[in-house]
Amino acid sequence: MIRGALAAVAFAVAACLASGWAAARDAKLGAAMVALPPPEGYCEFDTSNAVDAKMVAAVEGMLGRSGNRLLSLSADCSQLADWRVRKRQLVDNLAQYQTLASWENAQLPPATIGETCTQMRTRGEQLVADMTADVQARAEKILKTVKINEMKFLGVVGEEPRVCYAAMLQRFLTEAGTDKTQAIVFAMTIVRQKLVYYYLFAPYVNGATISSMLEQHKANVRRLQGENGN
Repeated sequence: MIRGALAAVAFAVAACLASGWAAARDAKLGAAMVALPPPEGYCEFDTSNAVDAKMVAAVEGMLGRSGNRLLSLSADCSQLADWRVRKRQLVDNLAQYQTLASWENAQLPPATIGETCTQMRTRGEQLVADMTADVQARAEKILKTVKINEMKFLGVVGEEPRVCYAAMLQRFLTEAGTDKTQAIVFAMTIVRQKLVYYYLFAPYVNGATISSMLEQHKANVRRLQGENGN
């Protein structure tokens, strides 16, 4: 079961090429209703909008092969507004909630996350020689080896009760023809006995990008837990 979760994480990340708080969206996972608040300053893609619906459908289509299900897709509100009216070609700051479809009807114990986190640490050590504990140094080191259309796993970057945080770097050519390096920090957690993956995407600037995103995402996850009575 744990291996299935790890495989789904790897595939799902690879496939994912306003002010104040927005309202939380509810999603049904098995018999449970889970509240999914977007990050502060983020707005959800609206499938009644043709432009938004196309993006959501594209992500859902790519995730389908992984066994993951998209629960919610959001972006920085100002970026999303400009993207909708073609004032910008790309939305740089995104967030996603996903779950592993095959686990939706299971009631998962909190220990599931700790076990998975341990395996992810081991995988990171296998992929990256001389894995440093310093997240910023690790990102800068791995950045030197990332090629276009390639993704590198940075390993586990944080762990809390019922939450495991990991990160990746992805380099690709955008639709505008520019070379872009994207940072991804994601959390795996149990909410109302259901597995939730929570992803945060942002442009990579330097090693501090990962540390900054991690702190932001910890606050995002705390709100997720609070909305669900954790």
